[in-house]
Amino acid sequence: MGHEVGRRLFLAGAASVVAAPLIAACARSVPWADASGRLRIATGNPGAVFDRYGAALAREVGVVMPEVSSSVVISGGSVGNVEHLLAGTADVGFCLGDAARLAHDGAPPFTAPTGVVAIARLYDSFLQVVVPRDSPIVAVRDLAGRRLASGQVGSGTKLVVERCLRAAGLTDGDTEQLGLSLEDSTAALERGEVDALAFVSGFPVAALVDLGRRMPLRAIDLGDLVASLASDFAGQYVAGPFPAGPYGLPEAVETVSITTYMLATPQLADDVAHGFASVIFDRQDVLSRTVPDIRQPTAAAGIFTQPIPLHPGALRYFQERDERAE
Repeated sequence: MGHEVGRRLFLAGAASVVAAPLIAACARSVPWADASGRLRIATGNPGAVFDRYGAALAREVGVVMPEVSSSVVISGGSVGNVEHLLAGTADVGFCLGDAARLAHDGAPPFTAPTGVVAIARLYDSFLQVVVPRDSPIVAVRDLAGRRLASGQVGSGTKLVVERCLRAAGLTDGDTEQLGLSLEDSTAALERGEVDALAFVSGFPVAALVDLGRRMPLRAIDLGDLVASLASDFAGQYVAGPFPAGPYGLPEAVETVSITTYMLATPQLADDVAHGFASVIFDRQDVLSRTVPDIRQPTAAAGIFTQPIPLHPGALRYFQERDERAE
């Protein structure tokens, strides 16, 4: 089903709301004109896309909703972001689709369904596994007996890496996994303290761009793992491209792609959620100038967050946007 057809069917079945015309964000008639309070955005590792994109979004929140105090919360990644939402230390947060599904279902590392909701589906993220160019490691199975910087505890990277290792036939203990931050991971690879670095993010990761300028890198092709992962985890993973250019790689490879969501606590005020959805999709011209190398999400796909339900304020945004397009 195409995004446009699916979108209209979704909106037709959603609960009805009172529509309001959306005009320039500074006008008093927008539904979030009187929004106030705070919006804390849980992001991720410094130097990665969640961190840079989250900071840009926080700045635009201050423009669109001047009475809302916006800030970012640095974390280890997806699982940690959900934990921030549950603890009340963040109001919204980036989360990879596989971790979001675990949070929704109450599967480990979560002990019960969390009740988190979604603001939107964002861009796709990609598992990026790099090694020194002269490394003998050419496939995931070659990581047996090697040291792998596999993401911090509480990161989406760690979850995806563990699933990929199992898909390649490796068991717990076959690799020495180091739970390092992105900054520490790049430093460890450069010093030869780890044999490979894995990180899940959108393209490009600024820290890996910088690393590729300091040392020659090569990417590990993960395309042969996708079918197994997609079968075992209900289509949560698809094949995606790992381009050569940003990191100075000798060749492009195929990798594992994962959907990314912006999640929220259900306690987030409807007008703030509504305004934040507008920031994500209606302020893209400004966001593209602030973070020009980050691919902006599309509203046509943004509504598809199932099985994570949309926050009522975000749902209202998509409904009104659809009405304006008619």
